[in-house]
Amino acid sequence: MNLNDPLPVRMIAFFNRVTTDREAALEDLTHVYARDIHFISPVVDSSGIDVFAESWRRAFRQYKMFVFKNLAYTGDEQRFTLTYEMHIRFAFGPVFVTQMATECEANGEKLVATCRDYFDPLGSLLGAFPPLSWVYKKLFGLVVA
Repeated sequence: MNLNDPLPVRMIAFFNRVTTDREAALEDLTHVYARDIHFISPVVDSSGIDVFAESWRRAFRQYKMFVFKNLAYTGDEQRFTLTYEMHIRFAFGPVFVTQMATECEANGEKLVATCRDYFDPLGSLLGAFPPLSWVYKKLFGLVVA
């Protein structure tokens, strides 16, 4: 990772390294994220680099496959959104593909201070099972659309 690169580029480098190096990539966390990082997603709301690092370690324990694809960003070094696909697989079973968007805001040190993930947890799980995914989309469409 080139520390002179803009923050969104460093973040993409970190995600690419997670894909290839798994836990070893965590040594780069402090080159991308602030010590007081506030991380929010549909399933978690936490603060602090140690808690954030532990969430990554837990993911590495849970997922035998943990791959990021099609990484891209829009915005600038202060505020940007990273979009990508996350491909995961547990010890057995299918590969789950989750379409992700991560909204980031930097601090004065050019590190991500606030990070909010957007994804559909239930839709992502059901996506590996086409008949269930179809039912989910139909039911959700009746309620929302």
